[in-house]
Amino acid sequence: MMNERSRKRLLQMYLSNLQVNVTALGFNPVWSDWRDIDYTPDYNKFYFITDGEGWLKIGDLELYPKPGQLALMPEGVRQSYSAINDKPYTKYWCHFTAKIGTINLFDLIRLPWMIDVQEKDGLPADLFKEMLRFHQADTLSSSLHMNACLLRLIGYFLDRSVPIDIQHAHAETSDLLRAVLTYIDDHFQRNITVQELADLTHMHPNSFIRLFKKHLGTTPIQYINRKRIDSVKRLLTSTDLTLSEIGERTGIPDTSYLSKLFKSTTGLSPTHFKMLAGRKLV
Repeated sequence: MMNERSRKRLLQMYLSNLQVNVTALGFNPVWSDWRDIDYTPDYNKFYFITDGEGWLKIGDLELYPKPGQLALMPEGVRQSYSAINDKPYTKYWCHFTAKIGTINLFDLIRLPWMIDVQEKDGLPADLFKEMLRFHQADTLSSSLHMNACLLRLIGYFLDRSVPIDIQHAHAETSDLLRAVLTYIDDHFQRNITVQELADLTHMHPNSFIRLFKKHLGTTPIQYINRKRIDSVKRLLTSTDLTLSEIGERTGIPDTSYLSKLFKSTTGLSPTHFKMLAGRKLV
């Protein structure tokens, strides 16, 4: 079993690869005939209740959200909803996808399906309003702004959801990936092969690559290179080491290749990056 630090680090790694997309949204009252029973959506939903009463069922859990509560209804889970009297909900709502690799975020992590929003905390409503504004603007960048708001809304929900854990179905795989990521952390300064990592999981390299990319949205080599570039950034901004010395410490001794990889990753040369950070590259 992984400890709390390893669990948190793996969850953070998963979330760093999260890709989201808003597919529909709105703000409106529902009618007294608002109802659907035992259906399974292929998208996630947020409901932020501002007024009225109603009923939700997610799996076997029945909920009666009140104004000021934010409910999450996940993709692929049987659910129901209905009005319960002549004062049905008025709500902000959003349909969206949230993928890590090819896996739905809420298949991977386990968390409560509803949180309370403090009365003085206007952030959820503000984020919904922003999404609606960009949706109505229909500019070239509208979808980027809507997805940025959605990421903040998901972050808001996660930060106020206790506890958050890895779903049991993914626990064994997560233990394997945690061991692989720890190994990479300890050895990325040298040449790590895919075969070496696959041996840790007792898998064929091709199967290991598919598993890694499915759960983390990147290949093992891409992850290692990103780890190395992050280390290069830290050394550029915190030391006076030469680029050659930095390359030796981070597993990329070829300075020409290091410069090329750094620029393709960050959009800046190591020299320019360090200048922007206020230091002169030796």
